[in-house]
Amino acid sequence: MRSILPRATFETSCLPPRSRYEAWRNLISAVFEPRLPDDDVRQDLTAEASSVHFGQILLVNAKAEAQHFSRTRRLIASEGLDHYLVQVYRSGICEGSYGDVQNVVRPGDIKIIDLAQPFETFNTGFDNTTLTIPRAALAPLLDRPDGVHGTVLPADSPLGSVLGSHILALAAVGPDLTMTEAASLATGSVRLVAACLGANPRARGETQAYRAVGRGQAVRDFIDENIASPLLCPELLAKHFRLSRAGLYRVFADEGGVAAFIQARRLRRCFLAITDPAQAHRRFGDIAHAHGFSSDAHFGRAFRQAFGMTPGEARYEAGAIPAPSEASFINQWMRGLRPDSAFGLT
Repeated sequence: MRSILPRATFETSCLPPRSRYEAWRNLISAVFEPRLPDDDVRQDLTAEASSVHFGQILLVNAKAEAQHFSRTRRLIASEGLDHYLVQVYRSGICEGSYGDVQNVVRPGDIKIIDLAQPFETFNTGFDNTTLTIPRAALAPLLDRPDGVHGTVLPADSPLGSVLGSHILALAAVGPDLTMTEAASLATGSVRLVAACLGANPRARGETQAYRAVGRGQAVRDFIDENIASPLLCPELLAKHFRLSRAGLYRVFADEGGVAAFIQARRLRRCFLAITDPAQAHRRFGDIAHAHGFSSDAHFGRAFRQAFGMTPGEARYEAGAIPAPSEASFINQWMRGLRPDSAFGLT
């Protein structure tokens, strides 16, 4: 007997009209904050979603009426999701703002969203498919893992056509795949996404030295592996990788310099720890020191500037999130998505 992949569906048409919008909002609350156009207060939203869990990646088909979507720094801090979304539109138009990047996505186009960064969009009535990939699976294959947020591959471009066809094919056959088939396709899909975003989609170990010269991925990997050390600094990196200070700065020019990159990485690790219920007993200062901050005051100021809230507010927000239910499978599955485990659903 074939062991078929886990899947789930959601339709507002199965719910009482007055509870439909709230059910939709709860379904996607870990990823997006939805808002109806012109602050419409009606509750009978028409929306549906279905999802297939590949273990390493998640595929979601969604169709809904027009609405705004946003992901604020507060939501990023409270949820801690660290994935990329690769969306292909069957129908509908999406106008979005992703930091300094603004664009319009039309049917057939593919959009990349980095859930570690804020954004705001307005969608007309839409029908799209989203491939969700954990950062740990895709980032090592990218030259600029933090620089793809808001990228659009047009439908009429060769790469957009190839990737879009692949994602739609996955959506079509996903419900019938076995776990073994899905594991192979998940690995290939991640590499295809990396290739279409301009990277060399070979194994991380094979390309470590190559990318170190080109874009400094090895430097970023070294930072992540040593983020807790108070000795981590630009001088140490320059010496370790035999780079000049100017050369090191060029590697991180898009991130505001290497010092800014290190601090951003430390803050990210800190808010993941602060919002983790299993670490609710830990003092904020202990968490900050464990991730390389030497000053509680500096950590507090930097945290508030980065996430728009204090560490205490972030912990409160995380504690206020209700446990996922059967009606919020997208939130539940995205929280449990891991690049290195086959089918460990939570």
